[in-house]
Amino acid sequence: MIHIYTGNGKGKTTSAFGLAMRACGQGLNVIVFQFLKPMGFLCGEQATAKNIKGLKLVRFDQRHPMFETSPASISKLTKVIKKDFEKAKKTILSKKYNMVILDEIINAVDQGFINKKVFLRLLKTSPEQTELILTGRGDISDIERYADYVTVMIDKKHPFRKIRGARKGVEY
Repeated sequence: MIHIYTGNGKGKTTSAFGLAMRACGQGLNVIVFQFLKPMGFLCGEQATAKNIKGLKLVRFDQRHPMFETSPASISKLTKVIKKDFEKAKKTILSKKYNMVILDEIINAVDQGFINKKVFLRLLKTSPEQTELILTGRGDISDIERYADYVTVMIDKKHPFRKIRGARKGVEY
């Protein structure tokens, strides 16, 4: 089945990792691909994943496009994301994992770094026995028709509005 965790609220990646922990606890093999999260930025899930049997975490060395300023850097980022998406796609189609999490993939598709038609074709052809979890902000109107679960995180109240920075262990 296909899950979508989206919206402007907090908790998309956290929910996906919660599901990964549940799956691993039941003996399933899980792989997480994290897009648009630079390798040099250590987050809690990265530190914990190596200690969970059956969980593999793959982080691609990509900076979110909001941090890129030149057309050349955006062009390079597009090439990198497309190449990394092909690795994730190959893994999904290999049927090696019971669950595949594509963290921040919705951002990458919505912002045009991954061709939407190619992505939708993957959703149509993903193996029936593979649980596929998609996270991120962006337009899901074309994607959600393939989903079995759609959860929208609503940003009703958040400490960021009080100009409080991200907190270790809570936001990352």
